[in-house]
Amino acid sequence: MRLILVGDDEALDVLAELSRHLDYFEVARLDEPPARLLDGEDHLIVGGAHAARVIESALRHGTPGFVTSVPEARTPAQRAILVAAQLVGVAAAPQ
Repeated sequence: MRLILVGDDEALDVLAELSRHLDYFEVARLDEPPARLLDGEDHLIVGGAHAARVIESALRHGTPGFVTSVPEARTPAQRAILVAAQLVGVAAAPQ
């Protein structure tokens, strides 16, 4: 699985650090979603002011296995932990 972190949000930097404890063979920290089609092996996390627009655009170009935006919380670490908990849940779900 590939973890794709897109946008301008400090929580994505924290999540990139946490990702070494998750089961991903590739982690990408990007400003924009990749140009290639996203597929079921991709987990897309988007942060920043335009997250909804970026997600909408990305979904027109493929179907990632999981997609979400960084939730509201007080600190970047809290936001990253909330997303990491979702990722653990997705990884534990039966395929």
